Amino acid sequence: MRNVRIATASFLIDDEPHTIEKNIACAEGYIKEAKEKGADVICLPETATTLNIPDKKTYTAESFPGEWTKQFSALAKKYKINIIAPYFVQVKGKKYNQATVIDRMGKVAGYYRKVQPHAKELKHVLPGDDLPVFELDFGKISVMICMDIYFPEIARIYAMKGAEILFWPTTTVGPTQDGLEAQVKSRAIDNALYVVESNCAQKPPYAPYAGRWRPGNAKIVDYNGDILAQTGRKDGLAIADIDLDAPRLTSQVVLKREPDHFREDMESMARLSLYAKEYAALAKKKKQ
Repeated sequence: MRNVRIATASFLIDDEPHTIEKNIACAEGYIKEAKEKGADVICLPETATTLNIPDKKTYTAESFPGEWTKQFSALAKKYKINIIAPYFVQVKGKKYNQATVIDRMGKVAGYYRKVQPHAKELKHVLPGDDLPVFELDFGKISVMICMDIYFPEIARIYAMKGAEILFWPTTTVGPTQDGLEAQVKSRAIDNALYVVESNCAQKPPYAPYAGRWRPGNAKIVDYNGDILAQTGRKDGLAIADIDLDAPRLTSQVVLKREPDHFREDMESMARLSLYAKEYAALAKKKKQ
């Protein structure tokens, strides 16, 4: 058995503007609570350090690795917990939307840079060009950020690389909450992955028509698409215990063999050469 306790945050966004210092202090509160509740890993939402700061500072980035990385590394070491910490970084004059993976000893295990920034974001950041899998002390994880969820290939590649848990930090509201939930569940079911969402919440009431549109709903979804834990509309943590050695049963939807070869069978059946040919043809057509 490889038992893991996962925590993920619905990060509270106040009505008044935040500061970077306030966001990091708030993040520490969630990290501390997660540790007190026995979590092995916690996921924070997309751009955690710059949430709800004045617009002109929204895309503030650290020179990676910089002060924010040092602070999150210190928190990981202090509370002995693995942290998924997303924030903007700048490297050699290039800016990225990054999730830094820090192990419970405070060491940077690696980072993921969002490969599918949205249209407005592309005016400020470059897309990443790597899909890494990280090995932590409990198993193999991967990360995608916000808009990435609209691209099923990302989760499929991670699964084929051996990822067991896919973390999805975001600050999104949809187009609809039902649509987001369907996407999270689909990425989990299609690839026999646990998928973990972190998002932002506001104090009640949740009222989009009145500008109170932060949906919360941080959640942990298993490989069957079942929600193991969620925060609902409120801020706070969703926490769930999983066993990474438990069989991923699939009702023989994909399986060619029994009892538990979903991942291997999926890989052997995926027609990657066909997909690559079709994508290449589409790309060529667009350039003409």
